[in-house]
Amino acid sequence: MCRTTLRASFVASMCSLAVAALAGLITPPALAYPDRPIHLLVPYPAGGANDVIARLVANQLDDTFGQQVIVENRPGGSGNTAVIVTARAAPDGYTLVLPAMAYAVNPSLFSNVGYSFDQLIPVSIVTEGPLVLAVHPSLGVKSVRELIALAKARPGQISYGSGGLGSSPHLAAELFKRLAGIDLQHIPYKGTHDLIADLLTGRVPVVFLSPLVAEQQVADGKLLALGITSTQRSQNWPETPTIAESGLPGYVMEAWYVVLTPRGTPKDVVDKLSAAIAGAVKSPEVSDKLESLGNVVRGSSAAEAQAYVEAESKRWHEIISAAGIHPE
Repeated sequence: MCRTTLRASFVASMCSLAVAALAGLITPPALAYPDRPIHLLVPYPAGGANDVIARLVANQLDDTFGQQVIVENRPGGSGNTAVIVTARAAPDGYTLVLPAMAYAVNPSLFSNVGYSFDQLIPVSIVTEGPLVLAVHPSLGVKSVRELIALAKARPGQISYGSGGLGSSPHLAAELFKRLAGIDLQHIPYKGTHDLIADLLTGRVPVVFLSPLVAEQQVADGKLLALGITSTQRSQNWPETPTIAESGLPGYVMEAWYVVLTPRGTPKDVVDKLSAAIAGAVKSPEVSDKLESLGNVVRGSSAAEAQAYVEAESKRWHEIISAAGIHPE
C-alpha cells in the first residue's frame, strides 16, 4: 500500500473516532469518587445531638475526601422529611442522611412515613448513646428496685414524661415498663424544655433524659440518677449503675445514629463511604468529643449496619405494638 493511501486511511480512522466521541459512543473515564461536594442531611434542627454528631463527622470527612461535606438541616415530619429526600435522590453517594433511631422506629408508629427500608442502604452506625433514668427527690425512691416496688404498689398512679410520642425517652420508658411489669402514666410534651419545667417541680417525677440534659440537674441535687440505659456503666457516670445491674436484667436501650445512602449506590462507593466514616468516627478529633458527650464510638461496616438496623426495627416494632403506641 502506498504512503498516500496509508495517510488517507489514518485520517479517516481518526475522523471516525472523533465522530464517535461526539456522538457519545465513547464513554470518558469515570472520575474517582468523590469529585464534588457531598450533602449530609440531618432530620432535626441545628444544635441538637443529631446535628452535633453530623457536623463532627462531616468536618473529618472534609479532610479524608478533600471535598466539602455540607451539612443540611431538614427538620420536619417527625424526622421523616430528610430521609424521604435522601431516598428519592440520585444513587451516586452525593446525598446522605444521618438520622437517629427514629429511622427504624417511625415505620411502626406511622401508617405512611414516605419511605421504605428497601429504598436506602445503611452505610455505617456512627455512635450510640445511653439515657439516664432520673426521678424527682419528692418521689422518695433512691434505686431502680425501689422505683419498681413503688410502681407495683401504686399501679398507674406514677407519671413519667418524655419529649414526645415515639421519642427515645418514651420508648426507653415503655421498655422499662414492659420488663418490670409495671404501669406508669405517660405524659408527652412537645419538647424537652417544657418537660424539664414540670420535672423540676415534681409534677412529673420520673423521666429518661440524655446525659447532657441530666448532668447539671443531678449535680445540683434537683434530680436523682437511678440508672443508665447502656450495657455498661458510662465513663462520665461511673457512680450510676446500669438499669440491668440495678434490678432489671436484660434491660438495654441506647439511642443510635446511622448514615444512609439511596439504594442503587454502587458498592464500591458504599464501601468507600463506610470505611471513611468509620475512620472519621474513630479519629481522636471525633471519638474524644463523642465520648465526652457520653456516647459510645461505633463506625461499623455497611453489612454490620444493615444487620443492626434490621434487628432494632424488629425489636421496637414488637415493643410499640405491645404498648399500643400511636401518635396523636
